[in-house]
Amino acid sequence: MKRITLLLLMLSTVFVYAQKSPKPNVNKALTSWKEGKLDEAKANIDLAATYEKTMDDPKTWYYRGLIYASIDTTSNETYKALATDAYKTALESFNKADELNKGEKELFITDANGLPILKSQQMQVWQGNYLNIGAAQYQEEDLEGALKNFEKAQVINPNDTTAYFYAGFVANSLEDYDKAITNFKKYNELGGKSSDGYSIMININSGPKENKEEALKLVREAKTKFPANQDFPKVEIGLLIDLKRIDEAKAGLESAIQKEPNNKILHFYLGYANASLNNVPEAKKNYEDALKIDPQYFESALYLAKLMYSEAAAIKKEMSNLGISAADKKKKFDLDKVLVEKLKLALPYWENAEKIKPDDQEVLDTLYGIYTDLDMQEQLKRIDKRYKELGMEN
Repeated sequence: MKRITLLLLMLSTVFVYAQKSPKPNVNKALTSWKEGKLDEAKANIDLAATYEKTMDDPKTWYYRGLIYASIDTTSNETYKALATDAYKTALESFNKADELNKGEKELFITDANGLPILKSQQMQVWQGNYLNIGAAQYQEEDLEGALKNFEKAQVINPNDTTAYFYAGFVANSLEDYDKAITNFKKYNELGGKSSDGYSIMININSGPKENKEEALKLVREAKTKFPANQDFPKVEIGLLIDLKRIDEAKAGLESAIQKEPNNKILHFYLGYANASLNNVPEAKKNYEDALKIDPQYFESALYLAKLMYSEAAAIKKEMSNLGISAADKKKKFDLDKVLVEKLKLALPYWENAEKIKPDDQEVLDTLYGIYTDLDMQEQLKRIDKRYKELGMEN
């Protein structure tokens, strides 16, 4: 009987010990974290988060945030596998620590020298990890991964401009234009100092999104914020021309030329504006002014050549619409004399454009047509030879 009683007593003792939960040690969790033993640190801190005496201590959740943040950013795949979403757990833990701390003295740990490292400093380091990882992924052309890490950095510090700036660039490269614009707008809203965000948003709206009114709105906003930037006024002029608001563009160009008289692009755009308004003599002068500044400025040479050819083109069109009556034949004969003079007038401008850019097909095609109309056989042979050299079709 005594043996049975003793056995029952022993079994009861074993049962009591088996039922007793291990007591978590918050400080041990921190020590393990500092030593890089993330598995031990996680095991201890997870227990502390549910243990009655430590579950309401802000330090518990602060340390848990540090541990899970390390799990998420570690390059050790064994440790990384300790949690399915360590980033989310770390964020929740840091937020819980702030909630329990109730605005008291900022949480901190001490370094090897006993100096305090504030929670805010550690959050900056954590955010910096994601920025660095994202930057490395961008260099390796892992754009999706880079964007994901830049977005993580945004959540950690919603008021830091850097993560929005980088995310905007990557989203634009991924052709996720709405996300790119959202990021750059947030960057500007937070006081971003670079004008590049505006440039990309303007390009997106001018191109893929085909919203030039929005692009114009953005470029005018950019002009106000970055008055020293010399590109935004030119972009504004180009948009006004595209939107057929030529008079408005012309006024802006004339004002800009007063400030930059040696800017060939401004003279070229003013020529384009005047040509659009059918102010041919003014347009001719503007294009010529641009070429005086830069004789190799192909765009101005080409548009000047087109301008000088416009009357000949109109005569050719009129001639092609005439019938075969005696009156029509006579008119065609008379028009042909005028056409020859107009073609001779335009020819040197097209030949000048060819000198600047001898492989441009539009220039070669137009010259071929002029040489044909003027029956300039040697020049036609020259252009035919040039087509063959360039592998072009006439």
